[in-house]
Amino acid sequence: MPSVMPKNAAGCLLLVCLVLFMAGVSFSDPGDDCTIYGSLKINGQDASIGSRLEAYIDGEKIVSDETNQSGQYSLTIPKYDPANPDQKGYNSESDVVVIKVDGRDAEPTVNPQPGSMKINLEVKTSLNVKLTTWGKIKALFK
Repeated sequence: MPSVMPKNAAGCLLLVCLVLFMAGVSFSDPGDDCTIYGSLKINGQDASIGSRLEAYIDGEKIVSDETNQSGQYSLTIPKYDPANPDQKGYNSESDVVVIKVDGRDAEPTVNPQPGSMKINLEVKTSLNVKLTTWGKIKALFK
């Protein structure tokens, strides 16, 4: 009977080590990062080298980078790690990432997923007239 006890204890120890190892891998797995890449156009033209890209979630800047190839971009958005709260990142795949290029919103927005995603971005310049300004203009013609 005493020989059974060490086998069970060794099996339990092995199981605990395996669970801890798997938990450690899931917290530090760089495969959780989301890399988005693709073409980048501004008003129908390829974005120039050095265009500034910034990724925002809920109005908070997560990462920024510059284009190093005309009309192409790549941006890696890290998964948020509670063990490293200074490094911002996405919490879940339902987060909405807004990409800004040289301070202007690009379309479409992105829902981050672990791995690589090809997303073609476009920035369109439009007249951003505030509703209050429009209301004042309409009032002038009444």
